[in-house]
Order: sequence, then structure tokens, then C-alpha cells
Amino acid sequence: MNKQELITTLAARRDATGVSTAEIALRSGLTERSVRNALSLQGNPQLSSLLALVDALGLELQLAPKGFGETTGTDPGYRPVTTRVGHAVAQAPAPPPYTTTNNKRRSP
Repeated sequence: MNKQELITTLAARRDATGVSTAEIALRSGLTERSVRNALSLQGNPQLSSLLALVDALGLELQLAPKGFGETTGTDPGYRPVTTRVGHAVAQAPAPPPYTTTNNKRRSP
């Protein structure tokens, strides 16, 4: 999806929900003028504005590798399904405060 397709999708969501520009502005923290400009066909909003609009319209932006979800040539009935992992990112545990070599302690 490119930027223009995203803007078109957001405008369609606005129309489908019947939420006013003033309400979207209030929810997003943007001015009414910024909302109108961002959702127009000539709009060129910044990423931060797009993210605010996505949230204000009750949507969630998810990233996927290019081509993800497209049908494959070998099995036209197959489409991968997105899986939501969550917001937390696994982190490696912190290293111990010292290392042991031949049963001798060594300071960091």
C-alpha cells in the first residue's frame, strides 16, 4: 500500500463511520484544516499525522513484508494469515555481573 492508498482508505473509513472532521481533529490532536488537507486527494500529510488519523478513526496500522498475503502460483487457495504477536519485544536477559573462568571470579 502506498501513501495515496492509505489516505484513500482513511477517507473511506471517515465516510463509512460518519465521523465529522471536527471530531477527528479532536480525537487526533490535529487541527480541522490539517485533517481536511490530509484526507484530500491532494493531501501529503506527514507520517505523524497519518498515525494520529489512523488512531482517531479506530484503526491500527500493521506492517507486513511486501507481497504478504498474495496467492501463490502453486496453490491458488492458499493465503497466509497475519498473526498478532503483541506489543512487547522479547529481549535477551542481562549478562551476569561477572564471568567465571576456571572457577575464578573476574570483575566486569
